[in-house]
Amino acid sequence: MRLCKYFALGLILGIVLTWGWFSFSEKNKAEPALPALAPASQQPAPFAVIYSFYQALAAGREDQLSTLVTREFGTALKSTSLLQRWQQRRQQDPSLRFVFFLIKEQEVDLKTGIARVRGSAEWVSSRQGTISVPQTIIILNEQGVWKIQDIKEQG
Repeated sequence: MRLCKYFALGLILGIVLTWGWFSFSEKNKAEPALPALAPASQQPAPFAVIYSFYQALAAGREDQLSTLVTREFGTALKSTSLLQRWQQRRQQDPSLRFVFFLIKEQEVDLKTGIARVRGSAEWVSSRQGTISVPQTIIILNEQGVWKIQDIKEQG
């Protein structure tokens, strides 16, 4: 009889503790501040401007690029071959589309309003597969709006 009491008490105690563990452990879990796969509109500035820039570039919306870059870089884009190269690539391969910008290194100085990002723009093409373009991008805060100041391709 004594053995049955201890067994029943242990079983009840085990059930109560297991129930308490699972029901209260969910309340202590903190939600992440930002989901890992958040869309660009939910990403913290200044790096969301990079995604918007490449989306506009891939879609051929050159008029939208001027709102995403500084005035000096916008002039440089038109005069240098960077914009022309991407237009030629898009004409040669219409299946070329922008996927994401992989950030490998970043620094943000909120006092001066300058951010530097080193990473690679990832493009996908049905002909060439995945194309990775290593770049360093400098972003400037102009009156509360982050804009791309310079893009330097590496390699």
